[in-house]
Amino acid sequence: MAAQHYSWSNPRVLLTFSLIFLCGALVGAIGITLTTDPAVYSPASSQQELSRNLTLSNLSRELDLNESQRERLSKVLDDYFQYYHALQDQLDEVKASGQEKILEILDETQQVKFRKLVDGVQNPAPLK
Repeated sequence: MAAQHYSWSNPRVLLTFSLIFLCGALVGAIGITLTTDPAVYSPASSQQELSRNLTLSNLSRELDLNESQRERLSKVLDDYFQYYHALQDQLDEVKASGQEKILEILDETQQVKFRKLVDGVQNPAPLK
């Protein structure tokens, strides 16, 4: 009997490989969902809250904290992130005040250039 040769252009071959690929992707997605920490993907109201959840989760896992330690650590992290957020707000105010004082010195043309410079520093263009 002669062996049958299947070509890549054969729809049955393409369908078979596509199904194998999709099954693998589905199994991988299910595996990741079942093995990842829910704190990592829980909805967070801010970047600071997400960072806090990740820190609490990582420290709890790495240090094998009991529930009492986890609760105490949670309170410490809450205080820390509130303090950090307050400092960030103050820093933003200082930066805005400094920019206002600089703008008072400049003429209109210079103010436009200054605002473009500041905007470029605060929102850098993505690398291509």
